[in-house]
Formats: sequence, C-alpha cells, structure tokens
Amino acid sequence: MADENGGGGEKSQAPTEKRLQTARDEGNVAQSREFMLLITLSGFTLVFSTYVVSAAPSFISSMKVCLNNFGNINSDPASLYKATISAGLNGLKLAAPLLITGAALPLIFGLLQTNFLFRPQALTPDISRISPMKGVKKIFGINNLVELIKSLLKLIIFCLILYGVAKSTVRLSPEAERWSSQRLAQEMKSWFVYSVLLVLAVQCVITIFDDLWTRFHRISKLKMSLQDIKDEMKQTEGDPLIKAKIRQIALRRSRRRMMDNVKKSTVVVVNPTHYSVAILYDKNSSSAPQVVAKGVDDLAFRIREIANNANVPIISNPPLARSLYNLPLDTEIPEEFWKPVAAIIAYLVKLKTPGSRRNSL
Repeated sequence: MADENGGGGEKSQAPTEKRLQTARDEGNVAQSREFMLLITLSGFTLVFSTYVVSAAPSFISSMKVCLNNFGNINSDPASLYKATISAGLNGLKLAAPLLITGAALPLIFGLLQTNFLFRPQALTPDISRISPMKGVKKIFGINNLVELIKSLLKLIIFCLILYGVAKSTVRLSPEAERWSSQRLAQEMKSWFVYSVLLVLAVQCVITIFDDLWTRFHRISKLKMSLQDIKDEMKQTEGDPLIKAKIRQIALRRSRRRMMDNVKKSTVVVVNPTHYSVAILYDKNSSSAPQVVAKGVDDLAFRIREIANNANVPIISNPPLARSLYNLPLDTEIPEEFWKPVAAIIAYLVKLKTPGSRRNSL
C-alpha cells in the first residue's frame, strides 16, 4: 500500500500502552458529551421534581406579598435596595439548586469519565492551535458528520415526543377548565416529568451509541503503523545499533578488567583444550577463594597466555575447570569445591622454586 501516512505505512496496528498514555497526557481521552447531557438532564429533572416544585408555592407567596406591598415601599434608595435584595434572594433560593446541579454534575462526572485527568496547561493560549486548514478538516471530518447526523436525529425524535405530549394535553384542555389551580399545577408537573422521562430514555440510548462511537473513533485515530511501533521501541528501549555498540564497549571493558585480574590471581585452573578459570585467594582474608576470570576456547588461551607472562601458576584439572567455569565472576566458590581448590592452593604453597610452579598437580 502506498505510504499515505507521512512515511509510517498503513496504520492498522492497535495503539500501544505508551501511545495511549501519551494521548491521555495530551488530553486525548474518550469523553462522551451525550453522557454529560444525560447526567445533567437527569439531575435537573430530579431537582425540579423534588425541590423546585415543592418550593415554588413558597416563592409565589413571597412574591405576592412583595407585589402587594410594592406601593407601600418608600422611594428612598435604601428601601428600594432592601426590597430588590429580598426579591432576588427569594428567586436565588428557588434557582440555586438548579444552578449548582448544572455546574457540579458536569464537573464531577467529567472528572470520572477522564479518570480525574487535570491539565492546567490546556488553559494557556497556544497560537499553534489556530490553524485554518485544521479547522476546515474538522468541519468536513467524519466526526463532525456523525455529530451532525446525531443532532438531527435527536431533534426529530425530541420534537415527535413533545408533539405527542402536547397533543395529549390539548385533548384534556376542556376538562382543565373545571380543575382547581392546585390540580392544574399537579397535572402540569406530571406531564412535564413524563415528557422529560421520555426524553431521558431516548437520550440514554443515544448516550450508549455515542460512548461506543467515541471510544472506537479515539482508538482508530491512535492506531499505529509497524514503523510507528518500531520508532516507539527505539525511543523507549534505545536504538538497537547503539545498544549493541554500548554492549560491545561494556564487554571490552569487562574483559580488560578480567585480564587484569588474571595477573593478580593465585592460580589458573585449566582444561588444556577448552577452559581456563582464574582463582584469587587472600590468605589474610576469611573469605573463600573467588573466581576472578574465566574463558573458553580463544579467551581461555588468552587467559593462559597472560598467566604465563605474569608467572601465575597454571594447574590442569579438567573436571574442576569445567565446574568452576559455570560459576559467576567475582563470586566465592561454593563449599562443594573447597576441598579440591584447597588441595591446589596447598600444593602451590609447598612449592619453593619458580620452575616447579608449573608442574601439574
């Protein structure tokens, strides 16, 4: 397939955890606006049907008193100010729960939807975000097309619901003339709650589909090509070529230190054909002998060569050499090897002349 994604190949791979976390850090999260609308409408309906309806008679009574006494209010600023504040407080007392609901619910459930994501940097102006071309792409993008279709469907469905409710109430209008004001208010409340519940039921279905679409669209936008995954691995774990170079340098340094340790070792135990293991024993220390260098084939030959040049004794013991080679470097030999190693060291201690140090045990 032609490279249509800026050199990255076809973006057919699911996003990695790092890609998802980076998108989240940048504020790209699956957040359904329809869910927020559903929660807000539900909150408004609950507050209205429980608090506002019960508090409305008290508000109406206080406003009646205010209007009846309006002519008795003194015309001085203090009296007018007091009357205005009294009327405003009565209205605020009625509207405050709705205002708090409208402010608190989107904030709380918005944080829950984003798993408490908070980005203060999103509040700072960014000139780079102002791009006419990006704006045009967004207008004609598939996400905006889906939003347009969804809005039109919602408008049609809600209008049909309201039309049906209004048609039913019109049929009862002749009977409503004989109702008391209390019953009329009760009936209006019932019809209002019924209408809102129908709207909420439809909104609930829309919310489910919108949430699924939002998650699907986000994952689709974050999909990666194979080259993207390779580049991410390079950034996360480092370039393989550089890592290989670093390993080579570390190996050379390790071997250089190991060869220096051969010169300081007490004895080199060898299998003349393949293995060489250098052992260091400090008679002034209470610790057991340590494996300070080891090698096989070419490296074993190099260890023997350095040992010869440094006049380090070389002892041939193939079974012991093979066993000691399996031990980690710079570790004390385990108890099972103490006896054969102690025998070698004791043998070396007994040797007096330099020429006899290379005799086999």
